[in-house]
Amino acid sequence: MINNNIYRSFTSSRRQFLKQSAALAATIGVAPAFFGVSANAATGAAYADEIWAATKAELAGMSGFRNELNLHSWEGYTEEPVLDPFRRQTGASVNAQMLISDPAAVNNLRGGGTGTWDVINLNNAWQRKQLYPEGLIVPLNKEKFAPLYDMNVAGFEWPYHWALDSSGEHLLGMIQRYGPSAMAINSDNIDPQTVASGGYMEMIEGAAGQYGILDYENWVIMHTCMAAGFTPFRPHTDAEMATFGTLIDKLFKNAKKVSDDQAALARDMITGEIIGTFPGSVYTVSAARLEGETQIVCVVPEEGPEETKTAARPSGQGGIIWIEVTSLVNNPDPTPLAEAFLLYCHTPETAYKVAAKAPGTLNPVVQMGAPEVLSQFSADELDAVQWGDGGGWLGSLVDRCVDFDINPDYDAMHDLYTQAKRSRGS
Repeated sequence: MINNNIYRSFTSSRRQFLKQSAALAATIGVAPAFFGVSANAATGAAYADEIWAATKAELAGMSGFRNELNLHSWEGYTEEPVLDPFRRQTGASVNAQMLISDPAAVNNLRGGGTGTWDVINLNNAWQRKQLYPEGLIVPLNKEKFAPLYDMNVAGFEWPYHWALDSSGEHLLGMIQRYGPSAMAINSDNIDPQTVASGGYMEMIEGAAGQYGILDYENWVIMHTCMAAGFTPFRPHTDAEMATFGTLIDKLFKNAKKVSDDQAALARDMITGEIIGTFPGSVYTVSAARLEGETQIVCVVPEEGPEETKTAARPSGQGGIIWIEVTSLVNNPDPTPLAEAFLLYCHTPETAYKVAAKAPGTLNPVVQMGAPEVLSQFSADELDAVQWGDGGGWLGSLVDRCVDFDINPDYDAMHDLYTQAKRSRGS
C-alpha cells in the first residue's frame, strides 16, 4: 500500500528539468519524451525485450529525475513478483496501491490524485471517455508502443480502439489483462449447456434458491441489465428502468447467498452449497480450477439482447468482456519510470507474471498471442483460464461478450440495486 506521507526530495535543477518537461508535454499534448525509439526492425516479443533493455540502459545514464514510481492499479500489477524485478533492474522506489473500483480511482485523480500517481490501471472506456478528455492522463508514443501489438491475440491487433482516443490519433495506454464475464457454475451440479442456452434466467428462475450473488456492485448491475434484455451501456427508457428494478428484486430474492468474497463462493460451489454465482467470470473461477476443481467453469449465454444481434453475430452477445488499460497519469512532476514500467510489463517474462502470479487469481493477457509468452504457461494454468485448444475455448466465450463501457444510468440503477439488497436483508 502506498505510504500516506509520500515525500519527494528535489534539487532545484531537478524541479526545473521536470517543470520544463511537463510544460513541453502540455504544449504538444503527449508525455515527456524521456526515451528515444529503437530503430531496430524487430517487432512483437523480440522488440519488447529490446526496447526494455534499451530503456534500462537509458535510465542508468540519466540523472536528475524522480526515482520513484507510484502505481494505482487492480491487483496483479501491485504484487511483488511483478514489482520486485522492476525495482532491482531500475533501482527505483515503487509504491503500489490496489484500487477498489474504477469510479473511485477516477474521482481520486479528479480530486488531486494526479499529484500522487504516475501510473493508473483501469478497465477500458474510462481512459477514452473521461480521463483523457479531462486531461488526467497523457498519451503514449505510438511509434514506440505500436510494434508491441504484434504480440497480441486475435481481436486485439493494432489499432485497438479502446487504447486510443476518439480521434484515433492518440494512444492512451497499454492493454494487457482481459476476460469474459457472465456466470460461474459447478458443472457437476448443473449442465453448462443448459445454462449457456437458457441464459441468465436459467439461474435466476431455474435455479432459484440455489445460487449465490457475487456482490461486485457494478457487475451485478451490468449483468442484470443483460438478463433483462438490454445492454447497460446507453441511456435507458422508463420502461427499461422498471424492468431492471423488477428483475434485480427477483435476483436478490431468489439468491441463496450474497457475498463479495469470490473465494468463499467458489468453495461453496465446490462443496455443493450453491450451484453457481451471478455474476461469474474466468477471473473468479481460475483459482479453483488451478487447484484441480475444473468442474467450476465460467459460462456465457449463447444469446444476447436483441440490440447486440448483427449479421455477423445473429445470436448476439450475452456476456461482458473487460479489458484493462494502463496509462500514464498527467502528474505535474513526471518521472521516466512511468513509461518504463509500461514497457517492462510487455516483456514476455513480466507479461506471464502479470497473468499468472497474482495471489488468488489468474487472468489471460493479450500478449499470449506471442509464443514467448504462451510457452511459459503450464497446462494447468492454461486450463485454469479456460484457454482450450489454441485459445479456442476462451475465444468462444469472448466472442459472446460485448465490451465493457460506462453505464450512463449507473446512479439510478445503483439505487434500485441498494433497495433490492436491503429488502432481502443483505
